Formats: sequence, C-alpha cells, structure tokens
Amino acid sequence: MEVAITTLLVAVVVVMLFQRGHTLAISTPAEALVLADDEVADLPCPWCRSQTREEDAACPSCGQPFG
Repeated sequence: MEVAITTLLVAVVVVMLFQRGHTLAISTPAEALVLADDEVADLPCPWCRSQTREEDAACPSCGQPFG
C-alpha cells in the first residue's frame, strides 16, 4: 500500500512539472562544478540545476524567476 501511494505521489509531481513546461534535467555534481574560466561560480537553478549568474533575475535555461 505504501509503495502504491509513493508511486502515485511521484507520478503527480512529474505530471505537474511537465504541465508547467519544465523538463527534468539530471546533472551530476561534477557537471555542476564545471565552469568556464571567465565565469563566476554561483548557485545552480533550484528547478533545473543549470548554471546561473548572480545578476540573473530568472534562470537562463528554464525561465523560472528567482526570489
């Protein structure tokens, strides 16, 4: 019973993410740490985990606003 409920909750979350136009971007910790020499290390986007800059008002990859 618990497995069925957990599976249902995961399915609902995935459907909600795709309805909002997001994709599930999976990156490894090593990919998140790879930066070009001229880029400043900022926090990754909390939604898609792509690289962001401090001056970004929204994620350049998925478009989610910050703040």
